[in-house]
Amino acid sequence: MDEPSFERRFEADRIAARVAEVARRLDEDFRGQPLVLLSILKGSAFFAADLSRRMALPVAVEYISVRRVEGSDEILQIDFATSFDVAGRPAVLLKDVVNTGVIETYLAGQLRGGGVASVHIAAIVDKPHERKTDLAVDYPLFTSEGGTFVGYGMEFQGRYGNLPYVAEISPGQ
Repeated sequence: MDEPSFERRFEADRIAARVAEVARRLDEDFRGQPLVLLSILKGSAFFAADLSRRMALPVAVEYISVRRVEGSDEILQIDFATSFDVAGRPAVLLKDVVNTGVIETYLAGQLRGGGVASVHIAAIVDKPHERKTDLAVDYPLFTSEGGTFVGYGMEFQGRYGNLPYVAEISPGQ
């Protein structure tokens, strides 16, 4: 397997600083409310761990696995790693990269149907120029015009998710 070439975009210290800022904002925005962080696996697992540890609010962290048709937004299967109840509670969907917004919009609709008090979106990388829906990311760590990312939990061909920084894979990889 050829090694991909990639360029570092967001260093570990910058990621940590942004996670701390988002944690402070969530603590302020949801003060006194029973907040649930819903991590969409696998790419946002590191983000969920770091964010929840930085928050002063007591939060529940739950995990959702979304399988989709390769290269599309068509959802094949959604699995909830644990059984949880979000009725009457605010929820924050945690995502690695928000591209088109189709999956996040679908999940938010499902949560609203389950009686969630409110749904908000947080992402490591937000790519608003790729949206196909009217979705807004409430708590982005970073914004990008495009690109494919790796590191900080995001994998490329099943590898590189353990990198402590976020890199952009060179086009054509």
